[in-house]
Amino acid sequence: MSVYPYGTTRTSASNLNFVAGQTVPNMVVVPVKDGKITFYNHSGSVDLIADMAGYYTD
Repeated sequence: MSVYPYGTTRTSASNLNFVAGQTVPNMVVVPVKDGKITFYNHSGSVDLIADMAGYYTD
């Protein structure tokens, strides 16, 4: 699964790798663009829960 800023091109990097049936925790720092981020899963469907744990400012 990859997570990246909304409206940008997805890179080939993966933020999380898992197999069917696994429950896997993970933390990713990703820039928020226009209040959004994009999640991409290469194969099949996933159940996803996402929380914003904090943010950075200039």
